[in-house]
Amino acid sequence: MTLLEQIQKEIQLLPPEKQSEALDFILFLQKQNNAKPRRKISLRKHPAYGSWRGKNINAIKYQQNLRSEWDNRL
Repeated sequence: MTLLEQIQKEIQLLPPEKQSEALDFILFLQKQNNAKPRRKISLRKHPAYGSWRGKNINAIKYQQNLRSEWDNRL
């Protein structure tokens, strides 16, 4: 039995509303397959890139301080 025959057999066993959901899912998969691939953009082009540069801040200590504020809330 081919994969297509197996799918047809299983779908026929479903109630009509579930068959409709299966069709919706198949159509969704087709759209995903036909969608244009997204271009990967460099993080260096993001406006926030380099925002800490030139500042006299220790990023690790800053992060630990933020986390400690949340720990103290409990």
